[in-house]
Amino acid sequence: MAHEERWRPAVRAFNARMAAAGHSGFFESPTPDWLAPAPGSPTYRELFVALDGERAHGGYVLRHERALIAGAERDVASVQGPYSEGAADSRHARTSFALIQDMMRRRPRLYGWGLENRPDMRELFGMFRWRSWASPTLVWWGVPVLRSRHRPPAGVQVTVEPAFGDWADDLWRDAAPAYSFVTGRDAATLRAVYPPGDGDFHRLAVRRDGELIGWAVTGLRRFRRHPRFRSLRVGAIWDAFAAPRHAGTVLAAAHSRLARAGAMVVLASFADPRWSDQLRRAGFRPRGRDRHFLMSPALVAELGEAGAERVFLTFGDAEGHRGTLGQALFAVDQNV
Repeated sequence: MAHEERWRPAVRAFNARMAAAGHSGFFESPTPDWLAPAPGSPTYRELFVALDGERAHGGYVLRHERALIAGAERDVASVQGPYSEGAADSRHARTSFALIQDMMRRRPRLYGWGLENRPDMRELFGMFRWRSWASPTLVWWGVPVLRSRHRPPAGVQVTVEPAFGDWADDLWRDAAPAYSFVTGRDAATLRAVYPPGDGDFHRLAVRRDGELIGWAVTGLRRFRRHPRFRSLRVGAIWDAFAAPRHAGTVLAAAHSRLARAGAMVVLASFADPRWSDQLRRAGFRPRGRDRHFLMSPALVAELGEAGAERVFLTFGDAEGHRGTLGQALFAVDQNV
């Protein structure tokens, strides 16, 4: 059932049992700290808990949003979880099954995104006839470059915007039909995901000869004694959007800005091959395990012949910057 304040003690006790067994718990507060439900909000997160009387045994999160699926606007939700006590106590092994059945009942058009290190979770959803499409995380390793040597393509202007304005609506309307599946990237949704005044993001508007062709969201962090990146500056092209024909230009502009700011590593993930191919041409290479786009049976049916080859997903989808990857990588270096 929906998480409420009265279930906070039960979730706290659940988390204690999970921690004692070496597993992560669930959100104790029923109010999400990101994308909390608000009147008129185009995207929001909702928490659900599995209860047996006064005792909690798991939970999951749905991020509700609008998406364009094979050209039709639909309500969808991305899935975070399930979190199940079955991971710590075999007596609750079927809790995960009950949670997946519950989420599919509440919102048939569901998807998951990421799950690089969770083959068990992909197998679990597969038992409910979910399908999976894999795409890589791509990484560029470089050397510091002089600002004058790493500029956007000729004729391209890049501006840092304080917020997503009406210009994002025009781009969304024109470019979205090029994709078989893309979640809302209209101005209202983008302002909810990347709120005005939040300094954790650099919102880049990309124009060619004065005409808007796309946008990107970037971040940069200097690590200290990281096991992989040591003390390097690591950048992320966290999100972006444009018509496929402008993908290369938008990605080049975002990459250029990060490289000029001193990034020696840049990470990006785009499910659509028309975008990932552009990254490969720019010298990006696959890193680690693939990211996975999980699709519920209802979503697979609606995608139909359009298939997953033209699905548009980035680091910014699903859990976004509040997920594990975002918490590790996405922090702004004020020198950018």
